[in-house]
Amino acid sequence: MPDRRDPVAWVLHRGLHSMVRRGLRGVWLRGRIPDGRFVWAANHHSWWDPFLASIVLDRYGRAPCLIMLQDNLQRYGITRRLGVFGTAELRRGLAYLNEGRVLVIYPEGELRPADQLGDLADGAAWYAERTGATLCAVATRVIARGHQAPEAYVSCVDVDGTGSVHEVTRRLGCTLAHELSRVDRLAATVDPRQPLPGYRLLVRGRRSWEERIDMVPWRRQWRP
Repeated sequence: MPDRRDPVAWVLHRGLHSMVRRGLRGVWLRGRIPDGRFVWAANHHSWWDPFLASIVLDRYGRAPCLIMLQDNLQRYGITRRLGVFGTAELRRGLAYLNEGRVLVIYPEGELRPADQLGDLADGAAWYAERTGATLCAVATRVIARGHQAPEAYVSCVDVDGTGSVHEVTRRLGCTLAHELSRVDRLAATVDPRQPLPGYRLLVRGRRSWEERIDMVPWRRQWRP
């Protein structure tokens, strides 16, 4: 959560979270959010990904920081107020982690199609190794199912940090791929009007129009 003494950061923070609630039906979480400092290493298959990281961490009272391509940061420099830094400023990420922030990083390095996980860079494992932070594989899917707005599913799993940085990165990739396959299988088999089993609702978002109509008292009483 940003410092309330920075009104610009506070307005940005609240605006981004309002956008999630209005644009998605909800955010569901599987797994746990570690208590200490950790690296949130996620797939990057949706425009929503960084906003989901922010709203989930906010629910747990955690302050995020996020690494962004340096060119993109030049275009969106105002996001520095929310703890965003560039790929040419790696030591800033170390400082943020040591301050207790959660580092949000996308090891694929770019927004990719959701069909499969891309090759992962070693950055997430490197940050965890340098700071002693927990490394978490955060598999994220935003899926249009049986309701008007899409649903976001987030799975957070600790990754064993022993071994070389390359070994940890391979382990991270396997964990992400496994968790993404799990949510894809569930989405392909579960009633699309029901939330996926094993996930708990963390943030309620936008209801479908038929859900809103069914909530109106006169609608329940009137039958043709």
